[in-house]
Amino acid sequence: MTAPTTPARLAKTRTADMAADAHRHRRQRRLRRRGPLWYLGYLLLLVWTLITVVPFLSMLLLSLHPTADIYAHPLGLSGRWMLSNYSTAWRGTVGGAPLPTYIVNSLLITLCSLAIGVTCGSLAGYGLARATRALSGAVSRIMVLALSIPLIVALIPTFEILGRYRLLNSVLGISLVYAAFMTPTIALIMRSVFAAVPRELLEAAKIDGCGEFAALLRVVLPISKGGFISVSMLGLIFVWSEVQFGVVLLTRPQNRTLSVGLLSFQGQFVSDQGAFFAGLTIATFPIVILFLIFQRYVTNGITLGALK
Repeated sequence: MTAPTTPARLAKTRTADMAADAHRHRRQRRLRRRGPLWYLGYLLLLVWTLITVVPFLSMLLLSLHPTADIYAHPLGLSGRWMLSNYSTAWRGTVGGAPLPTYIVNSLLITLCSLAIGVTCGSLAGYGLARATRALSGAVSRIMVLALSIPLIVALIPTFEILGRYRLLNSVLGISLVYAAFMTPTIALIMRSVFAAVPRELLEAAKIDGCGEFAALLRVVLPISKGGFISVSMLGLIFVWSEVQFGVVLLTRPQNRTLSVGLLSFQGQFVSDQGAFFAGLTIATFPIVILFLIFQRYVTNGITLGALK
């Protein structure tokens, strides 16, 4: 015998059927909306994903081959496989420093540059957000104009200034240079972040006895965490991958950054391409992982900097 159908069971079954029908109708409507442009956009996204991912996979594959096989098979899909390239890259080249030295130098310079650049850029951004519209617009245009100038133009003057104050081959010297270059971008992004903070919160903080700087520390900064993560990631990527100024301002092997130290594997007459790609893999993938973790904050920060 079957159990009698109760009203509660009937209602539950009817609710489930209605939910299934609604889900089926929504799916059909979505499929009807997907015209040729939708599939074209999806195809373009797939192509862009391949263009982005394939170089990293190729770099990883080439790091597992000797130099002769890399020249014979540029994509790294065939040839001899060897893990010794990573040990060679870790030891470094003759006349150069080992890879851990470059990593430590890059970490120190990145931390110093971010500490100076994020602090100065955030203070400048807060000042622009609190200034009058005319003053804020004028200073912002000057910063945008400064960003349009190629960095290579400032290479020789920067070298002369650091040489005059004996800051060549020093962590402080190149950290100041990197911080100066990233400050305008950080200021523009943080200006947009701070401008989105409701003025009622600042007025309430002033009523409680907070000054301008205290309101910034106690009210604005805690709710602007996403903006700080965004500018920190952008600054990290810039400092970690910069080569032009590092080659000129850091001439001693023991003072070079990771991106500059990897150039020692490519000499004038002999180059070790396998070790070079192994070093690139060691240097690249930690930054890629960090970027994927904080990608949402970076995207939001760039969007705010473009809209405001």
